[in-house]
This record gives sequence, C-alpha cells and structure tokens, in this order.
Amino acid sequence: MRKRWIRYVFLIALVLVVLTLLNMKWLPSFKSIFKAQPVTIENTPILIKEINELAQLCTITAFDEVVADSVVMKMKSPIETLLPDLSGFGNLPVTGKRLVLIGKGKIIAGVDLRKLNEQSVFAEGDSVSIILPAAEILDAIMNPADFETFSETGEWSSEAVTAVKIKARTKMIERSVEQGILTRANARSIVLIENFLRGLGFKKVRVQTAG
Repeated sequence: MRKRWIRYVFLIALVLVVLTLLNMKWLPSFKSIFKAQPVTIENTPILIKEINELAQLCTITAFDEVVADSVVMKMKSPIETLLPDLSGFGNLPVTGKRLVLIGKGKIIAGVDLRKLNEQSVFAEGDSVSIILPAAEILDAIMNPADFETFSETGEWSSEAVTAVKIKARTKMIERSVEQGILTRANARSIVLIENFLRGLGFKKVRVQTAG
C-alpha cells in the first residue's frame, strides 16, 4: 500500500515539474512536438561544408581534334639552291624543317566548389541563395598515344616535339572556350546544385554564377 502511494506522489511531482518547464518555455509544447517544422540550417558554414564535399563539379566534357605545327626556316645557301629541296618549301629561296602533329583529347569544364565562402551562401528557413564560382577549365587531357605525326621533315629533339604537343593542348582549350564550353558548364552547374539543394529539403532555391 505504501509503495502505491509513493508511486502516485512521484507521478504527481513529475507532472508538476513538466508543467512548470512548459510554462517557463524550457520545453516545447505538446502541440509543437507533432507540428511540421520548416527546414532550418544551423549556420552557413555547415551548408558550405555539405556543398564542398562535391569538390570539383565537372559538368561538361568536350572532345576535339586539333592540328599543331612548328616550322624552322633559313635562307638557302648558294650550294643548297643547286640541290633538290626536301623540306617542303618548294622553289622558295628558303629551306628548313617542319613538324605537323594531329592531337586528339578532351576538355573537362566545371565549377570548383572549394572556392565557396560564407559570402557566397545565404540560408534561412526553407530558403537558400547561392552564388557559385564561375565555370573554368578543370582539365585538358591529351595522352602521348593521342598524337600522330602528319608531316615531318628534318630532325626534331624530344623537347621540340613536346613544345608542339603543348601548343596543341593550348589550341584545344582555346577552341573549346570559343565554342562556349564555359557558358554551358555554368548553366549545367546551376541545374545540378539546384537539384542538390532541393534534395536537402529546401523549398525556395536561387542559384547563380559569379559574373
């Protein structure tokens, strides 16, 4: 009997403590416990960390084939004018050597999300606004096996051949930029990040790129 009274007293005391905490707003109300709450982000750095996990967001890959060459010319000596010209300059008063390479490769463009900072992101409730870094060329890949020699006259050192390959890579990058690869990469990155943020629970999403 005594144990039963002790149990009742304990329950009454527990109820009084809970009611007191509710009145002091130290505990959420019973209604708010089952009420749907808006999505909240504790602070901007947490959201930035979530996005930074994606690191480099590669959005566009373009394939191309380019031709690069190198020419070394000099004036013909009197003796060279009497000999057959095998340099490819024909009957011109110059001679020399020429190297023409054809290179195939791919360009990868996207956004480096590691460049995001606290000023790039604003989040409040279920709304978020992000300014992404502008798209850039993340990589340009041309392997040694991707080159073939179209024409070669004269002797060329390995350093000179490497210089022509670098010239081909640079030309491939410039052509891709001229063809709008960065514009397409910007547009694609916006779509991907918008979908990512909606997947986190945000309802109102605004994403744009810098510049």
